[in-house]
Amino acid sequence: MITYKKQFYPELEQSDFDEHIAPLLHYIDELSVHSQDNLSNVDTFKSQEFYPFHNPCRMIAKNAWEKVWDPKIDQYLLDSKSFKHAICELFSQVAFSYLIRSFAEHIKTLPKQSMSSKEIYDYYTQQLMTTKFKEFADAYSIGWGRCNHLLENRALAVKNAILLTQQHRSEIETKLNISSTSRIVSVESGGDTHNNGTSVAIITFEQGEKIVFKPRSVSGELGYTNFIQEINTFISPKMPSLTVIHCGDYGFTEFVEMNEEKTDMFQAGRLACLMFLLNATDMHYSNILWTDEGPLPIDLETLFHPSRIRKGILESKKSAYYALEKSVYGTGILPISLGTKAGQGSVDVGFTGIRNEKSVSPFKTFDIKDGFSSDIRVVWKKQNIDNTLSNDPEFEAYIHERCDQIIGGFSEFFMQIHPQKHLFIEAARKAFSKVKFRYIHNMTYRYEQILRILSDAEPSRDINTAHTLLSRTGILSLTSDTNLVLSECSQLWNGDIPYFSVNFQGTEVLSGDEVVSHIPTSPESQFVSKMEQLTEKDLTVQTNLIRLAFVAKLADPHADGKLNLDESVLINEETNKFEKLHTVKDYDDKKHKEIISWFSKSISESVLDDRYEHLPKTWVGPVAKFGGQGWTPGVLGYDLYNGRVGPALALAVSGKLLSDHDAITASNDIFEKSSKIFEDKSFELRNVLLSGIGGFSGVSGLLWTLFAAGNYVGNERWKEVAADAWPLLHRHLDAPDHNFFDMITGKSSSIVMRYRTQEEFKVNDDIMSSILSMAYKKMNASDTEVTSGLTHGYGQLLWFFALVNQRQKTSELKRVVEDIDLLIRNKYTNNDGIIEIYKDGGNMNVSSSWCNGLAGLLIAYYEAYKSNILPKESVLNVIDQLRRIPVSRVPVLCHGSLGIVEALQYVSESFPEETSDILLGMQTTFCSPEYIFSYYKNGKGRYPLSPGLMAGKAGALLHLCKSLDPTIKTSPLTFGS
Repeated sequence: MITYKKQFYPELEQSDFDEHIAPLLHYIDELSVHSQDNLSNVDTFKSQEFYPFHNPCRMIAKNAWEKVWDPKIDQYLLDSKSFKHAICELFSQVAFSYLIRSFAEHIKTLPKQSMSSKEIYDYYTQQLMTTKFKEFADAYSIGWGRCNHLLENRALAVKNAILLTQQHRSEIETKLNISSTSRIVSVESGGDTHNNGTSVAIITFEQGEKIVFKPRSVSGELGYTNFIQEINTFISPKMPSLTVIHCGDYGFTEFVEMNEEKTDMFQAGRLACLMFLLNATDMHYSNILWTDEGPLPIDLETLFHPSRIRKGILESKKSAYYALEKSVYGTGILPISLGTKAGQGSVDVGFTGIRNEKSVSPFKTFDIKDGFSSDIRVVWKKQNIDNTLSNDPEFEAYIHERCDQIIGGFSEFFMQIHPQKHLFIEAARKAFSKVKFRYIHNMTYRYEQILRILSDAEPSRDINTAHTLLSRTGILSLTSDTNLVLSECSQLWNGDIPYFSVNFQGTEVLSGDEVVSHIPTSPESQFVSKMEQLTEKDLTVQTNLIRLAFVAKLADPHADGKLNLDESVLINEETNKFEKLHTVKDYDDKKHKEIISWFSKSISESVLDDRYEHLPKTWVGPVAKFGGQGWTPGVLGYDLYNGRVGPALALAVSGKLLSDHDAITASNDIFEKSSKIFEDKSFELRNVLLSGIGGFSGVSGLLWTLFAAGNYVGNERWKEVAADAWPLLHRHLDAPDHNFFDMITGKSSSIVMRYRTQEEFKVNDDIMSSILSMAYKKMNASDTEVTSGLTHGYGQLLWFFALVNQRQKTSELKRVVEDIDLLIRNKYTNNDGIIEIYKDGGNMNVSSSWCNGLAGLLIAYYEAYKSNILPKESVLNVIDQLRRIPVSRVPVLCHGSLGIVEALQYVSESFPEETSDILLGMQTTFCSPEYIFSYYKNGKGRYPLSPGLMAGKAGALLHLCKSLDPTIKTSPLTFGS
């Protein structure tokens, strides 16, 4: 009987288990081991082995094949012996994947005696075969039974594929020109299995002809062909389609030769628009082929895909998740990196994505150590993953070129269809009226992970462990229909990837012929509603997503700490480039306000609901992936760096400044509902807290932003809620944390944010002693990857301890600040007196930015000066360095010009004369409102597409508001509110 154990359900509490997993258990407990007789009439193998236990696996495969095969079918084969050999080799690999970990465990139970490890291996494999696996099958009965059952199902599927093909030879000859007398050479079926071991198969005949057999309805392919033929009468150029033979629950399509030399991104853009309009999903690189006639979809079962089935609260009709799911990005045609939360690699599965030698599956695979011996070990294969983004100008140009071509094709097709939507709708309703489509509840790789876990040694011998691991399927569907999860469990236990279907005009979700769930509206209704509401504004939204998907592959400017001189300028030269930078001489407050209004409107008009209306509103934009190594289109979370609270803060400021009702409404929604989450301690609070403690990536940023917004607009309740929530977040402030001094993810910035929002707060002496120890440990480590910068490096330590000393002064804090300053001056300052990012970083290893460079260090040294630890010369030194190096002109806060201005303005409170010339030069040129406006209105990079605060429109909006009204002190760089 399955019970709650944290080791099996680390994501769940007992209450979650009782609510979501317990209802599955009675059914799962009834899933029995498939009875499996001992092997019979199968000779042992003594052939050369190409992988461990190859011969035993061959024996298992041959047994499954001979149980099912009918010799009468041999008449349809060109060479039955060769055919059987190829199929059994494939099946032996399946047996290997199911049983290898059990073999590796079982062999170690043999006494070593005087034999070598190789001799033990030979003895063991021989015993397996001569005893017909009796002892092994008894010990690992669950894995043994499931493996043999799957193999028999797969053998039966191959047999049926041949028989069904023979039934339709006349039609195949007529439509596909394959002679009815041509015999079968091979049936290749290496893909996912569904519905009792069936899978798509490529059938090759004796003259080299090929046909694709699909053991499910091909009504989607047939409907698409008919649909394309209809719309080809009113679009140009025409689009290609497949020849299809529909036979009810199965069918055939022509085999299309791929020709990647015919890559045409403009045509891919047209197809992307079509798939967007048809609510398609899963149109990844293996479901579309480049052909002589253009990109051709070959798997059409995922058109008109319904939204994910959820129970309970209805999803908002304006949900950001729904908008993204039904967008062009949701089709799978654009670049889309599939990866893990841990960031251990990614592979671009999008049809127009780039897959090269750096493309590595993010999901761990097995590696065999000491194979062909009793010391055999099955371990997770180590992967050397490179998730770094590209700084190569040629690659960047290549990406933008592909992107522009796809946008061109998408836009052209959209504008062809939009004026004649009624024809498009009618063509689809006619062609797809009787079609059955696939409903994908969970991604295939998640099912594959469960199947792989189930084939481990322990679940292969212990039924309770196997059932427990299978029950984890429910974690993937905590908000979904229990009946659907039960069907998933049953199909997975059978060795298949779960498969569900739904009719174009229906709402029933089927597993085979059994109704397992329902969707709220039919695929037809969703499609018609989308088309009827389609406007040219949708074209802008979708093309922005296309660009965002492509630029996600490109690094941020200065991400590697090296200045790109094309994007940087020397302050003292910039005054001569005033006109070149598109600023104007007759600038006034009116134009300033108009630009602020443009930014405010751009952000507030694109706001969407979260999944449910009671949650704070949000946006679709770039979100961090792989631990911050890169970006992908997504729904903005609660983080300060690029999440929803940053735009909300900027809208609060602009809304009050310009009396902008829409901005105020959007901002109030986010902060009011965020307050309620903390006040009510609702279920959502736990989800929010999962984002961590970091100032810019975690909950701390939300609390500071809530306080800052409340302070600016005069909402005392928001300020109180934020201040009262800190103890909840800081319960484990003393827990070990190797990221403590990281401003983005660590606790140091969280503590400073609490200082800014709670005047009485002080860090416990014991905790502070521990923090000091961590600091010296970091300073004494010989880590060449540690930067001098403010967000991730020693500048962070300097800044943190200087600020702490302002609140709770001690000699230890003074000493550590002095030691950090000495370290930076001695180890990071080059011969020209410039502080570099890395020790011995080489040429151009300098930066002007807030995150990694001199602007951030200026803030840190200024806090040390204000704390009476370091002299004013330390601040003046950094200001002087900023004069001497190129500074970024990319108008973002984090690693751009806006952050530099922000730092200089902050320091100008005490050093007005020393900073005035730099500020004037930047504020009248590439930090002027006109330049900022031009960049965000016309730019092609990620920042103009992002509503975010630190690297997007919200940061520009906040900066513009503060430049109009310098009394505004709200700042995410200094945590001023």
